[in-house]
Amino acid sequence: MKTWLALFLFFGFNCFAQDKSPDAMRASMPSKEEISELLSKAEEKVSGFEQAMKAVKPTLDRIDSSITSKGLDGASTAHTVIRAAQKNGPTGYGLVVLVVTLDDLNSNALRGALLLASEDRNRIVTGGRPDPNLPSNVLALSNAGNACNDMAELIVHATLRYLGVEEAVLGQLLDSKK
Repeated sequence: MKTWLALFLFFGFNCFAQDKSPDAMRASMPSKEEISELLSKAEEKVSGFEQAMKAVKPTLDRIDSSITSKGLDGASTAHTVIRAAQKNGPTGYGLVVLVVTLDDLNSNALRGALLLASEDRNRIVTGGRPDPNLPSNVLALSNAGNACNDMAELIVHATLRYLGVEEAVLGQLLDSKK
């Protein structure tokens, strides 16, 4: 509890003690190049997730077709959000939606991998033979989910900087109206 209080006080103090000068805001704002690079990498990771999900789709659909359906729908959503940000420029809202979507893809990959492993275990327990593709399928889903999670983490850091500048500008605008 003391650790959480200390972290809260530290981050709270840093938020109020930030330099809100135009130069400081420009320095912390993620550049167009940085955002563009993050979006391109996110597009690659989402495509990798899609490939992994399609590769295990026949096996997963026998267990629970909703996992692949949700995963592929989530990938489609991520592609749409990324294309919109690439075309129209980033927004705080769009970046947050992308982070949440990437997190959902990671969760879907984890659920898929767990279902595959559980189904294989059940098959072995009842006297069946293990699936020889299980290790590669679980690894593909795990790697795809981790890649999406890593991208979400990178994007959330840029998003926090973006939103910090946005809030500072809005604060200055509101202060000037008083």
